Amino acid sequence: MQTNLVLENPAVSQKPSFSFIWNILRAPLHALTGLAQEQGDIAHVKLRKRDLFLFSHPEFIEEVLVKQQSNFIKGPSLQRARIILGEGLLTSEGDEHLAQRRTLQPAFHRQRMEEYLPLMNENTFAHMSTWQNGSRVDMSADMMRLTLNIALWSFFGSAPEGTVERVSESMGTLMKLFPLTQLPLPDATRMLFPKFKQASMDLRQVTESLLKNPQAEDAKRALIHILKENSNGQFTDEQIHAHTLTFLLAGHETTALLLAWCWDMLAHHPQVMASLQDEVDVVLGDRFPTAEDIQNLPYTRMVVKETLRMRPPAWAMGREAVQDCEIGGQHIPAGSTVLVSQWVTHHDSRFYDDPHQFRPGRWYEIDQASFPRYAFFPFGGGSRVCIGEHFAMTEAIAILAMVARRWNISSAQSALARPNPSVTLRPDKNVNLIVTKRVE
Repeated sequence: MQTNLVLENPAVSQKPSFSFIWNILRAPLHALTGLAQEQGDIAHVKLRKRDLFLFSHPEFIEEVLVKQQSNFIKGPSLQRARIILGEGLLTSEGDEHLAQRRTLQPAFHRQRMEEYLPLMNENTFAHMSTWQNGSRVDMSADMMRLTLNIALWSFFGSAPEGTVERVSESMGTLMKLFPLTQLPLPDATRMLFPKFKQASMDLRQVTESLLKNPQAEDAKRALIHILKENSNGQFTDEQIHAHTLTFLLAGHETTALLLAWCWDMLAHHPQVMASLQDEVDVVLGDRFPTAEDIQNLPYTRMVVKETLRMRPPAWAMGREAVQDCEIGGQHIPAGSTVLVSQWVTHHDSRFYDDPHQFRPGRWYEIDQASFPRYAFFPFGGGSRVCIGEHFAMTEAIAILAMVARRWNISSAQSALARPNPSVTLRPDKNVNLIVTKRVE
């Protein structure tokens, strides 16, 4: 496989910064793709006094996320998100992050999936039971509600009345106002905006109610148990709230987007949907999926992987260099911003034939022995790889299998939704489907 590295005069910006800034604000996916196409695997833009580098080759992505990860901290964008998420796992750095992750990891071990899966199944079945034969279903909204319920039951032991609605409303407000967090303003100034302040207060009240809910005692060894036990006093009260909020939001939002994209793709590729249904009919019959079944649904898993390739909810990741370093022969000054983009690399024709075609079967064809590890990195990598990766994959496969076993779907829209990059990669319009019953 050719790497096609382009390193001609890498220390000099080849793209005027004002042009790149305009393009990145107007159409960020197009801007990053164009930058990689013009400058190659190491692209460099000078933004006033700051250097920005985009690394697109898997070898260089691995340098940033794994081999030299100790020299890269979270980028300014996520650092400013502390006003929403607090000092939790997503925003912490260095030894503090490793210590927090070590403490929280037991809630996300692979073997825990056997305990979470029945909750996923029960919530999915209950959710499907509200659909009417031949009705129109907004999968964007439905998947958000479903995955939020699953997160509440799995991580917190219950879903107190009104929690889903309060979180959904607050999330909608914060997503709209997220650009406000990226402005170089004092946190106190941002909190003066009434809607921002109200949404933050609502989420704080939700986390407090979850922590105080007596039903949480039934969630043995789940996240809420780890946080409440806090036997060694590792977490402050603020950190406990930050962890609760982080897993409440991150534990459902990206998976809901993944599922919405899956349904959009499946509705516009009926042959893929038919193949998925053939598999789940044989493997599951009339049963709910077990942990063993999840491993025996390879085509369903490939549908999820192909969707993650084409529509990765995390579409780019920013890091900041702590000290001068070198990657691929390129000098990276301390303080530089470094980007790696799932969107750009996942659509690179060097690694994927017909990269803009939705073809889950490609994962049968890919030679894993020669396939570059970081040509596919939807969950990041290194010590900061998404702690909920196994949970998200299990949840997505289980939901796809249960729905596909019982329902046929068709799109209520003539074309695929277009990707709208914000904090995460969202459809530019809600994914509306027509659902018809297959089996009772």
